[in-house]
Amino acid sequence: MSLTLIALAAAVATHTVQIDHRGAPVEATYTARADVKTRTVGAHTPNRADMRRCHWKATVVVDRQLSHSPSLTRAIPTDHAFSGSEAGACTPGRDIAARQVAKHQDNIRAHLMTVAQQDRAPLLAELDAIRNLASN
Repeated sequence: MSLTLIALAAAVATHTVQIDHRGAPVEATYTARADVKTRTVGAHTPNRADMRRCHWKATVVVDRQLSHSPSLTRAIPTDHAFSGSEAGACTPGRDIAARQVAKHQDNIRAHLMTVAQQDRAPLLAELDAIRNLASN
């Protein structure tokens, strides 16, 4: 059985960058969140030791939102993930997602900063395309 959880309803990390686009300041807010998927593997038989394990995988998702246009919000593709396993079945009360995301907080924040730096050129290109489209 597969159980999908969205870790922490609030953002895991946030970073704001201000850039100049043709003389106008544009503020971009990058928000990282972790999409955690869990899966229980193994057998559980009565009168025997529990042989189940909870395998989990957290994929970091980065969302970009521009201050002047909420319609330009988009998710930036990323393949940054971390995974592991714990003894026992995956149950909602165990809070595996929250614990694992908290353990990897520094790793997630560093990835968010890297994504924000790499997104500068694509962001400027998107803003130029939108400006050109609007002027036609």
